Amino acid sequence: MSNDPAAPAGGTPRTVLMCPGQGAYLPGALRHLGEVPCVARVLRAVDTHSTALGGPRTPVGRLLTDPAAPDPDRLVRTDPLGFDLATYAAVVASATLLLDLAASPVHAVLGHSVGDLAALTVAEVITLEQGVRLLHVRDRMLREAALPAAGLLATDLTDEQATDLLRAENLPQVRIAARNAPGQTVLAGPDEQLAALRSTIRALGRRATPLTSRTAYHHPLLTEVHRVFRRLLRAQRVAPPTLAVYSATTAGPARTPAHLRTVAAAHLTEPLALHRTLHALRRAGFTTYLDSGPRALLSTLARAGLPGCTTAAPARTPAGLDRIRHRLAAALSGRRPSPHATP
Repeated sequence: MSNDPAAPAGGTPRTVLMCPGQGAYLPGALRHLGEVPCVARVLRAVDTHSTALGGPRTPVGRLLTDPAAPDPDRLVRTDPLGFDLATYAAVVASATLLLDLAASPVHAVLGHSVGDLAALTVAEVITLEQGVRLLHVRDRMLREAALPAAGLLATDLTDEQATDLLRAENLPQVRIAARNAPGQTVLAGPDEQLAALRSTIRALGRRATPLTSRTAYHHPLLTEVHRVFRRLLRAQRVAPPTLAVYSATTAGPARTPAHLRTVAAAHLTEPLALHRTLHALRRAGFTTYLDSGPRALLSTLARAGLPGCTTAAPARTPAGLDRIRHRLAAALSGRRPSPHATP
């Protein structure tokens, strides 16, 4: 596996590993992989570092290997720190496994929302211990901020349709949090306003789905938390990335220490423009997009935004080591796995 984050020579197909955010938590997502050494190391390290800092209530190893662990909605209500740590650990563990199994080089990581912290860890910009500590500190900041009840709403509206609707409904506190694909726009704001907007959108015959989230990420509501978190990040050591680091908040790769630190905090207030980042990656020669989550969330968005590209979610559950290896090999060879092939 190449450790050079620079672009390969002209004409070489490039692969990017995508690191999802909050949708990456699924109870028992790694139940078939808990004994794989690289996965076990990540889960053990996250639990060790987290225990030293005083939490969370339920070990991440159990959340990700026990199918009877709390579902996302329940976990984010009862143990939001556990939800954050399990999301982070699931993506880092899956991405580490994919990098170990890939027969050809992966050239970049792409973080989506809170997945930026996982992407920075996978690219060795920050360590697992740093990632856990940052999530603990961020958890304390969010609790002490005494924020109003707020969240996220996924819609099938275009960017223009969402903008027009917010203007027509006179909801200045609701903002566009993410422009993920031509037909997926995520809104953020106070719960009561999102509830009213959800009813309006559904009355129009469109889809509107609340997302599991502890607050309204990508919203000015978190400006003060963002300011303090950024100040904390200035004291964090960051290493040169071993893979090019992209974020859905920017179009180009983050190269400098200052930019890498900015990426680590961007999910708090910066809106996402995944479609813009994906088009920048395609212009840079990236042809294959691997999702490191237990669902196919980002690979679905990549396929919608970049018709004709190669996408795969090798770690989507249920997945044991042989199935992941098969899916990964098929994606990197440019072919789709046959439904009749050995999984």
